[in-house]
Amino acid sequence: MNDALQPLNLKEERRLQLLDAATELLAKRPTASLAEIAEHTRISKATLHRYFASRDALLTALAVRALALVSAALADCRLSEGAAPAALRRLIEALIPLGDKFYFLLNEHLWNVHPDLVAAEQATEVPIMQLIQRGQAEGSLRADLPVAWIMYTLEFTVFAAWQAIYDGNIARRDAAHLVLESLLGGIIAKA
Repeated sequence: MNDALQPLNLKEERRLQLLDAATELLAKRPTASLAEIAEHTRISKATLHRYFASRDALLTALAVRALALVSAALADCRLSEGAAPAALRRLIEALIPLGDKFYFLLNEHLWNVHPDLVAAEQATEVPIMQLIQRGQAEGSLRADLPVAWIMYTLEFTVFAAWQAIYDGNIARRDAAHLVLESLLGGIIAKA
């Protein structure tokens, strides 16, 4: 049987739940202690240490998980298909549910101590940058803005949508539209 199709064992499933809960907290409070993370995940600090020997081990596991989820989402988006705005919409819809993980990747400073993560993180940026460049070349995205600026705007707007959903300020079904409208149309009222 294909390993990807085999169900996770209970320990690994619980580990992933802990990682997801820790990422959620760290997206809001990056300096949260292990005790605060344990409390947020509703386990004892000792139990958290059974899964992750140190804060660095936890952060590394969070980065690996986030990179895996973002990479899988990017692969599913078919970014090279169709017009750039349509591909951008698919990308936004795929990334919003991963907003906390995406934000963690943008803000965690593990990259200096774990250079192998740098290459993996940069690999997730390449298809997005290529999409932006393609959109600029086809004239559907502004060519007068640097690709890096559009990338930053996209990344933080996706996180803002995740945060707004989490806070109950926008509906999940409206999030991709709001991000795309804000990104492509800006916030100035149309005449």
